Amino acid sequence: MRDKPVALVAFLVALVFLPVLHARPNSTVLYKSAERMAMGGDIDGAILAFRKTLETNSHYALAHYGLGKACLYRNGMLKDAVYHLEKAVDLDKGLARAYFYLGIAYMLSKRYGQSLNALRAAYELDRGLVEALYNMAVVYDLTKQNINAVKSYERYLLEKNKRDSDILF
Repeated sequence: MRDKPVALVAFLVALVFLPVLHARPNSTVLYKSAERMAMGGDIDGAILAFRKTLETNSHYALAHYGLGKACLYRNGMLKDAVYHLEKAVDLDKGLARAYFYLGIAYMLSKRYGQSLNALRAAYELDRGLVEALYNMAVVYDLTKQNINAVKSYERYLLEKNKRDSDILF
């Protein structure tokens, strides 16, 4: 009889401390490490690290964003870039920079309509991403929509000049 309470206490203690002994890596820590690698120019290492982050948490939008962006820098990985950037915006509808790079990935894939939609979404979410306007002008130019290309480029210049003058004053 006396052994049952002791066994129960030992079991409860094990339940409390077992997760600490076998803790999984923190996905945020892994993401930050991968991000540092990418910023330092180690794109291949960053790709591996972003993948490890996603093994820990497959629903981490920033990890999909980082992996998608890193894939853009490697030949033959454009489909992977599109996949992960689409996943990032699916998981976080407010992640403007993921929409921006998704727009770039679509443009490189010659999916021009989707590129315009993603770039427009990026700019709507973050008016500081004036580069989205520039890239929209590029897409319009590629699709021979010259009037829209000029309008988008003029808007880019206007917004860029506003942003640059805001920095000075």
